[in-house]
Amino acid sequence: MNMPIQSRKLAVLLLLVCVASNLVAQKHRVPPPTDYLALIERSSANEIKALENPVPFEFTERLTWSWGSETRSVIETAEGRADRIVLFQDEPLQPDQQAKQQHRLEKLLRDRDAVKDEFQDQKAETQRRIKMIKAFPQAVLFQFAGHEKGLMRFTFRPNPEFSPKDRETQMYRGMEGSVWIEPEQERIVRVEGRLVKDVSFGWGFLGHLNKGGIYEIAQDEIVPGMWRITTLNVDVKGKIFLISGFRFFREEQDSNFRLTSASIHYRDAVESLLTTQVSPLAKDRGRSKTRAARSDLAHPATKNR
Repeated sequence: MNMPIQSRKLAVLLLLVCVASNLVAQKHRVPPPTDYLALIERSSANEIKALENPVPFEFTERLTWSWGSETRSVIETAEGRADRIVLFQDEPLQPDQQAKQQHRLEKLLRDRDAVKDEFQDQKAETQRRIKMIKAFPQAVLFQFAGHEKGLMRFTFRPNPEFSPKDRETQMYRGMEGSVWIEPEQERIVRVEGRLVKDVSFGWGFLGHLNKGGIYEIAQDEIVPGMWRITTLNVDVKGKIFLISGFRFFREEQDSNFRLTSASIHYRDAVESLLTTQVSPLAKDRGRSKTRAARSDLAHPATKNR
């Protein structure tokens, strides 16, 4: 028996709807729940690889402390990083401040011990970040929270079975928040954490961090396949030895990235910074980028793909 024309049209329409729905589902397909932790572990491993084998960049770094702000011109090399403060409180340095920067850089050219100390500090900071990232997948429990502009968002809370092995990872015992993952390259794009309870050190004898502290870190794809941290904010309060109260407040915004020439060595970078000059235009750019960066903090860091 032949199907009536109207029925055939309806059947074709339903088929098209089913096919379209299947294609949409495939486009937004996410790993099954059992793969979530594996995805986060691979993403963390990729971040560790990037820290252990960094690609050198030149960029502008703006740091805000509880007492004010400073903007640095940074040149990274295969040997290490060199930097110079070029703005203080978004204003060009005064002659005495310029003289101090000149003296510091000149000392790095003639004093090997000073250079050694610089490199040791840089290596120690890298190792602290590696410890934090390496512990992250085991330190907290994750819950998939959906897609946001091509990224996968997970919420996290402390893993009661996690036992910190060093002080850098102690804060995970009281931290909740969200993490955004770029699923194609498997990179951690942003982490926003908040201490939801006090965290003690050394069974409380060495001190503690107060509930309410925040930790934010974000990175962006500067050039295809190369990601760099663009935001790193910490604001925590606590006590040391249960007596001295403290607050550690630090906001970092990095911008104006460009690859460092492979021919530039550390000494070349220091010599280049010795001749760095800051124009009024640079000051205006710094201010505008600061306003834009503060606006971006209200939204997850994403990349148009």
